[in-house]
Amino acid sequence: MARRTLKWSPFLALIAALAMLSLAPGCGGTAETLAKEDEGLTVIRRGEDEDPKSMDPHKTGDVISSRHAGMTYECLLQYDYLERPAVLVPALAAAMPQYDRATNTYTFKLRDDVYFSDDRCFHPDARGKTYAQEGEGMQDVRGKGRKLTAADMVYSFKRLAALPDSEGFWVIEKKVQGLDAFHNGIIGLKGKSEGNDPDAEWHRAMEQPVAGLKAPDDLTFQVTLTEPYPQFLYAITLTYGAAVAREAAEYYDKDLSRKPVGTGPYLLKRWRFNSELVYERNPNFRDERFPTSAKPEHARFKPYMGRRLPIADRVIFRVIKEGQTEFLEFLQGNLDVSGIDKDQFSAAVSPQSEVTPALAAKGIKLLKYADPSISYISFNMNDKEVGTPGGARATAIRKAVCACIDREDLIRRYRNGRGEATRQLVPPGTLGYSPANDMPAQTYDPGKGRRILQEAGFQVNEVGRNLYRTTDPATGRQLSMSILLRRNDSQAADYAVFLKSCGDKIGIRIECEPMTFAEFLKRQNEGTGQAYDAGWVMDYPDAQNMLQLLYGPNKPPGINSASYASPEYDRLYREMAILEEITEADRARKAELIRLMHAELEKDCPWVVIQFSKVFSLYHSWYETPEPNAFAYTYIKFIHSDTPARARLATSWSEKPVLPAVIMLLLLGIPMILMGVKILKQAA
Repeated sequence: MARRTLKWSPFLALIAALAMLSLAPGCGGTAETLAKEDEGLTVIRRGEDEDPKSMDPHKTGDVISSRHAGMTYECLLQYDYLERPAVLVPALAAAMPQYDRATNTYTFKLRDDVYFSDDRCFHPDARGKTYAQEGEGMQDVRGKGRKLTAADMVYSFKRLAALPDSEGFWVIEKKVQGLDAFHNGIIGLKGKSEGNDPDAEWHRAMEQPVAGLKAPDDLTFQVTLTEPYPQFLYAITLTYGAAVAREAAEYYDKDLSRKPVGTGPYLLKRWRFNSELVYERNPNFRDERFPTSAKPEHARFKPYMGRRLPIADRVIFRVIKEGQTEFLEFLQGNLDVSGIDKDQFSAAVSPQSEVTPALAAKGIKLLKYADPSISYISFNMNDKEVGTPGGARATAIRKAVCACIDREDLIRRYRNGRGEATRQLVPPGTLGYSPANDMPAQTYDPGKGRRILQEAGFQVNEVGRNLYRTTDPATGRQLSMSILLRRNDSQAADYAVFLKSCGDKIGIRIECEPMTFAEFLKRQNEGTGQAYDAGWVMDYPDAQNMLQLLYGPNKPPGINSASYASPEYDRLYREMAILEEITEADRARKAELIRLMHAELEKDCPWVVIQFSKVFSLYHSWYETPEPNAFAYTYIKFIHSDTPARARLATSWSEKPVLPAVIMLLLLGIPMILMGVKILKQAA
């Protein structure tokens, strides 16, 4: 028998890399270098999973892009940093708007001290030119940023409706008088003109007035709606409602996605793709102060109350795509905050959901909070097997699948407890949430699921322990269903295994197809899947934002991925959506309508409702833990990081290479050694 030799493997390479990383004196150089860079400044250092897709606020359709747009742009309103539940307060507006119920008109008075940041687009020599023509060489020759006026708000709302690749028109679509007609007339003109300026006709069309958007004077902006829209102020506080200067939009055109010019607290000083984004304090930023509060729960913020914003002089985002790498950088003190991937969760969080003793000894804190984002599986209601065309038998399949999903097991074993199983669409803390709205069909009960299938005429046979096979007597074939997954990584593979095991309990073969998010969206919009692994990040604290996901007119390419169409649900939704939450009578009626809408969903089961998320984040002792608000994208201006303390501690850690070596061995080495033993046993 030939002698076996231990070959160099990815496993051994990883062990060696970790050992070198933990012991190398280069780590100390990193801490010392950062300390020198930050000297005399308040600096926030964070990680980011990926680069923003766009910093153009009208094209920010994801959380990362919205966060970065919020660094440089502002909306009329913003969320109060301290108050909970979430409350809107003025930002670009001098006060909360006046609302005329008779005409459905909001009137905003703008602040008189808001200026756009200095930029090349405002220089007299750049007038009539574009960034594409001038290039990067002229970027340091800037013009003085001008004052914000109401005309900028009119232009910004029109631009949101006019861009063919606008991500946010949906928040005001069919809501502003004359804006949809304007949208329909201009949307096909972008890039279609002949001659030197392919956008010439589009620019001319932008001059057309819109009846519902007016600027009576430089500091007054009026919006007239087509109908009551109680969520309007929330909707325009998303980054889609940000003020964009016409000069910037026309000078940079598509390059505005990486050349932000706003009124916000920071300037983008450097963006190295796949590496880092660096922001610095905007000297033109208006005089805004940290809010004051006498509430005991806000006592930790007293050192900052009344201070001029932003608190930090510089904010640095490092693009770190691997969660393990981000975690190691955090442990070395090179980042203020870190998320927790599945692979690092047990090393960072104890079974009691507290930070582990090893991390607590370094002063590391754990922040946990509920996040109103929902995970679900939407059935394609146009599919002939599982959708409306399949009749009662398809309804039985959907209900059986709803009953076979063990949500608690999924959250516990695959998501490290980062979620709360749900049987309704409205998250806790939102008007309309009630245990009475829990849908019985969404309860885990595979035995019930098998009975539903049998009553629908399918044959269910037990073929092993907790393993069943359900067949259609007409064909003799086993029932199967395909679910498209919105990612293609190890987490998707784990989810596919979990879903298959759930399907085995009712005899349905569940096959998952992982793919990139872009391909997933394409297939979902085309309606070419039987079911979709879906999710929604709640945009604002109103149940309407969740319940719109099943409103018939929002079918693909809209946000109703199930293509669900229920006349009764739609009727209830329309009444619910226009109710305000001011009077007790309206609140009670809205809650009742939401209950009735859940009753309709119970009958049809267009979704498998799975969970609301929980966020777990790690913070160093020198970083002031922010007040969580899932709806706000402008919160970084309020955050403080004790930069000298970071420099002191991180440098001391790096001067003692034994400590990080021990920590990394405990956190990562033991699981890898066990994995290595398993590999060697298999090889033998």
